[in-house]
Amino acid sequence: MSQPKGKLFREELLDILREASSRDPIFEAIQQGQLSREALKLWMLQASLIVEPFTRFVSGIHANCPHRDAQALLAENLWEEHGKGKIERDHYRLIQRLAKSLGATDEELHSVAPLPETTAYVNFCLRITHDQSFVEGMTAIGVGIEYSIPQFFAMFARSLQTNYGLSKNDVEYLLIHIGEDEDHAERALAIIEKFADTREAQEKAKAALREMLGVKGDFSRALYQMCLNAS
Repeated sequence: MSQPKGKLFREELLDILREASSRDPIFEAIQQGQLSREALKLWMLQASLIVEPFTRFVSGIHANCPHRDAQALLAENLWEEHGKGKIERDHYRLIQRLAKSLGATDEELHSVAPLPETTAYVNFCLRITHDQSFVEGMTAIGVGIEYSIPQFFAMFARSLQTNYGLSKNDVEYLLIHIGEDEDHAERALAIIEKFADTREAQEKAKAALREMLGVKGDFSRALYQMCLNAS
């Protein structure tokens, strides 16, 4: 069935984001410098467990995508995740550098045990990007994750430099996402709107987004509680 006229589909997706968005308690705690460096280190170690397989999420969407213009965006995203060919700028290497600037050791980086919510986050992303349509995967990752990153990471980078004494080099992982993810999210929305051209496809994409936001919410709450316990 063809898409009915009415509100643009991108606006329906953004409405879901707005409905699900509640003030993340860790946002204010970081902004005000209320968490200890130990707490932030633990937070970053858990985050690194999601960053490491992120390239697999993007690759899964690409493998399921039959459209060249969408493939080009995904290939560009993957290239950026790998540091555009510079191993020292690989995103996983950069988040490891950030974790070390907060006190993490090499042993901690390679032996960190995931929270149950971290495992659930990774497993959901692998499933939605590998087993579902490319539109569902792109909606979950491009809208559900990347759309909100620029604002959060910009604040996080400022706070780490102002309140915790980190350098611009230390927070490079955060800074490079501000421009990159804003661009990815806008282009992903355009691709999704183009190829989710039936109501059935749109409903599946919206369901994927809602599930992604639920998984992210569980992860955020677990991280915040872990940080409180460590502070």
